[in-house]
Amino acid sequence: MNLRLATVLSCLAALFAGCSPSTPQKLTDQLVAADKAFSALSAKEGPKAAYVSYFASDAKILNQYRMGVAGVQDMFIQLPEDVKLTWDASFVDVSSSGDLGYSWGRYKLVIETKKLGSRPILQMGYYVIIWKRNQLGQWKVVFMGSNPDGQK
Repeated sequence: MNLRLATVLSCLAALFAGCSPSTPQKLTDQLVAADKAFSALSAKEGPKAAYVSYFASDAKILNQYRMGVAGVQDMFIQLPEDVKLTWDASFVDVSSSGDLGYSWGRYKLVIETKKLGSRPILQMGYYVIIWKRNQLGQWKVVFMGSNPDGQK
């Protein structure tokens, strides 16, 4: 085999490897992992710490006037430090360009009450997160919204 043919075959092999159909699935799997890690961090260190860690600097929370970390501060200023917020994605998808994605599912918010004999406050509902991959390939939240449904 001559050098030219070997070079062409090597280039074709590299090209086809880069066009692997597993790339969209890989990105979807990464987004599923990001959503799960975001929820796990919320359960472990609290939602405020998780939001600050996963939100892009210009992220928007539905019904919050300020964006990014300032919006997170506004959202959680009313809640006690020990609030528990977790969620599970029902569906995750990534754009064909691989730079945007979304997840949606159910969330559960539990606020322990300090009054003896009283039950914790429980709120459940649906959430949606719009994600964007940054230049380092990390998924960051750019928009988040939720809707409580009153189910307990």
